[in-house]
Amino acid sequence: MAEVCVIGAGPAGSIFAARMAQLGHQVDLIERQRFPRSHLGESLSPGVMPLLQAAGMRETIEAAGFPSVTGVWVNWAQQPRLRQDPGERGLLVDRGEFDRRLLARARAFGVRVHQPARVLERTRDDAKWHLAIEADGAFVRLDADFVADASGRRGISRQRRIRKGAATLAVYGYWRGKSQPTVPRIEAGHNAWYWGVPLPDGSYNTLIFVDPDRFRSAPGTTMSERFLRLLDRSTLMNDCRDAELIAAVRAIDATPYLSGDCVAPDRIELGDAALAIDPISSSGVQKAIQTALSGAIVANTLLRRSESTDAALSFYRAQLGEASERHRRWAAEHYRDVAERCAGPFWQQRAGPQAVTDPAPLPAIDARGFATTPVELSPELEFAPTPCLQGDFVSLAPALHHPRLASPIAFLGGRELAPLLRILQPGRTPLQIAQSWSNRMPLQSGLAIAGWLVNHGILVEQRGRSGMPS
Repeated sequence: MAEVCVIGAGPAGSIFAARMAQLGHQVDLIERQRFPRSHLGESLSPGVMPLLQAAGMRETIEAAGFPSVTGVWVNWAQQPRLRQDPGERGLLVDRGEFDRRLLARARAFGVRVHQPARVLERTRDDAKWHLAIEADGAFVRLDADFVADASGRRGISRQRRIRKGAATLAVYGYWRGKSQPTVPRIEAGHNAWYWGVPLPDGSYNTLIFVDPDRFRSAPGTTMSERFLRLLDRSTLMNDCRDAELIAAVRAIDATPYLSGDCVAPDRIELGDAALAIDPISSSGVQKAIQTALSGAIVANTLLRRSESTDAALSFYRAQLGEASERHRRWAAEHYRDVAERCAGPFWQQRAGPQAVTDPAPLPAIDARGFATTPVELSPELEFAPTPCLQGDFVSLAPALHHPRLASPIAFLGGRELAPLLRILQPGRTPLQIAQSWSNRMPLQSGLAIAGWLVNHGILVEQRGRSGMPS
């Protein structure tokens, strides 16, 4: 049984610790603050709940009764509108209670929690990590085979971070009044953007995302004065009546970055210690949980399958790098929507150069063509051994590499793709291909995979044909 020490009990730390305990490791979790405590990240994206389900923590969050996000009032590059997304909804949470529940669940999985506690010293010899901590006035020494840093932006290796976007400051204040918005609000200003979040306790958090230098030079002698003057330029407070600030105005760094040293054979970085994405995505908690779940598999591999060390390290580095770049491009597109009508430096810096043009759309295969159009593998397709998650470990598997894929892919719908494609006979229709897999999966699953392969250019019309059937 390996000894694992986790520093930080935010969502990434608690979920990683719980998952490692489930995998049979002895886990100590160190958290410097008493819970509950306030924290930003109160509007959770819809992708959070499925991840909590995978972590075995969905029920404990559902039991809290946090309200769902029924819509978002958007005043961005077009006319103001209420956006209502179909499917699973996000949540408006009290982060103090949200994080407390995740930590309690980790404790229930067998994690030993030291709280409040702080790390005084961390050293490494040939055998183990040695940590000296102070917990409730007592000094404790912990020995560990593996250390996970989930301590957020103040992470241990913050000096090795690579900035992935324009410097951004988030300035925020909590309000309470007789009336206030019932849904989150997002708004583009001239040299800033605004985000308002109604919270379960009846308070309302207003955030301004601005260039740090511009904020420091803005009119006003105090941070609060500058904040209020900028806030007056937005409509965030339009639905508020008799609202008053209930806490001091605060500011935190919200600049996106990527760790340059996120994993090694005996340590890993999780959540904001590993990467921070642009706050416009409102999916920082979702990304933190994703790093915790995949990071636990990486750590389990490093501790139990030394022969797969290189694969595990490569997988995690690639995963974080791809996530950082994907979110950077997504954010730039949204900033570009405003930059096209606003020449201010705030928007131009964040929009960056025009994005690379996507490949031309593929010719569509309609329902009839799915049953009548012979296809073959794209000549641009390559198979290459690629680190992948398989069960509780990272291992090499043949993955599909293709210009139309954002990243290599080895599995789809829980099915390994390479064996399916290697038995494919050219000249068959997508329907016939799906039927040929009937001894491996239900027909509906085969049809879904065949359709995905067609839509992503992996299966293309057989060469030599004049065109798709009309």
